[in-house]
Amino acid sequence: MNANIAKFEKFEWLMRGLTMRSPNLEPFVRGTGERPLGYEDRLGAIASMQSQLAKSVTALIVFEHKSKQDYEEVRQHLANVFVEQAVRDRKREPERIAMYHLAWLIARMVLDFVLDPDLEENYTAKGRLAYAGISRHQMNVDCYRKTWKGYEIQMMNVLETAINEAEAAIEEYRRNIYKIMKV
Repeated sequence: MNANIAKFEKFEWLMRGLTMRSPNLEPFVRGTGERPLGYEDRLGAIASMQSQLAKSVTALIVFEHKSKQDYEEVRQHLANVFVEQAVRDRKREPERIAMYHLAWLIARMVLDFVLDPDLEENYTAKGRLAYAGISRHQMNVDCYRKTWKGYEIQMMNVLETAINEAEAAIEEYRRNIYKIMKV
């Protein structure tokens, strides 16, 4: 999670003390006798997010990719983005692999690469297809690069937008909760 901490710095506040058993190291508010922030307060930041995609991406980041339901939900959303845009662009379905299956495999790769930045830099275009689970007989690298790579980039942009939305919601919630505690 070391590389992710640098990329997901805004999520660090949310990660601290998120379970019931986590020790709460936040100081008490001086002179008020108020309790420090607990895990319930931190979970409120996730609840304050507008889109389900931002909530699911946050859960994946905070719980270190252990939420299978959120992973599948984000993957499904990305695959739908891929297919919808390809249909809008009137792209012909690849000959040896169904478009939805291609989208599903690429969505997994994109999600893994966005959540683990170290992983992406280790793969070339050929390796990316292998990581996604697309064999040479299903699609060659040039075909992917010329026709389908743009949809991969679009899926990355959708994920980055969701991460930015989540970061903004966390910051706003954090500011508001500390304002309330000071009053």
